[in-house]
Order: sequence, then C-alpha cells, then structure tokens
Amino acid sequence: MTVVHASAVLLGQKAVLLTGESGNGKSTIALQLIKAHEATLIGDDRVYLAKHGAVLMARPHDNLLGLLEMRGLGLLRLPYCQKAAVALAVELTSKAHVPRLATNAVYQYDGLSIPLLRLDGHDPNTPLKITLALTALAGGFREDAVYPLEDQ
Repeated sequence: MTVVHASAVLLGQKAVLLTGESGNGKSTIALQLIKAHEATLIGDDRVYLAKHGAVLMARPHDNLLGLLEMRGLGLLRLPYCQKAAVALAVELTSKAHVPRLATNAVYQYDGLSIPLLRLDGHDPNTPLKITLALTALAGGFREDAVYPLEDQ
C-alpha cells in the first residue's frame, strides 16, 4: 500500500483518482463531482493505493477520513467510502497542457495500468468530462478518438 498526493471519489461503482500539482483543483473537482454528479468522497489530499489482483484500489488516509479541504474556507466533513476500485485517473493541469484529443495515456501502479486523462482543473466542464469519460473509456482509448455517449 502506498500513499499518493491525490483525491479520489466514487462515481457509481467506479472510482476516479484525481492527481496533479497543488492548486490545480483536485479538491474543487472532487467536491463538484460530489455535489453535482452524486459522487462519494474516498479521500482528499492523500489517498492509499493498493493492488488487489488485477484491480487498483483506493482508500482514504487514516488521518483525513471524510475531510475535504476547500482552499480559502477550511475543512468540510463529508460522507465517505472506505475503498473502491479505480477505473480512471485524471491529471489536473493547466489548459495549455490539455491535449485536444485524449492520448493513449495510462496511470501506472505496481504493474497495473489505468486510463489517464489530462484535463484543466479550473475548467467548469471538467466534472462533466470525467463522468462521460468513465463510460466512454470503459473499453479503453479508441484510435479514432470517437466515443459513444451511451452503451450500444
């Protein structure tokens, strides 16, 4: 088990790991996913990752259970999930570093590879993009970068 500087939320049955430099919006995007997309907090700022067979699992840091930091406000206490399987990693970055089309990038942990998107942490549409990507990337990245919005 390893502690990473990240936030994580559970959307439906799939966890999203939010990575990126300090100040790039990890906690804000996590809270937007919780409030607008019915996600559940797993952890904020520090998250434990562990390999369980072929699955990457995330769980909250013991010292931060149910806490999410809102810069300029303080700590918010929220319901949280004890652990969940990570299906998508999102590196929050500046707009200048977001590719026009998703590349076949992966987040690697202990031999596991999880699809990785690079998104703008300050774009108000980033939470929507994350929810769409969970479904769209279920089968992996597509060479033509054309993804159906619904299961077909």
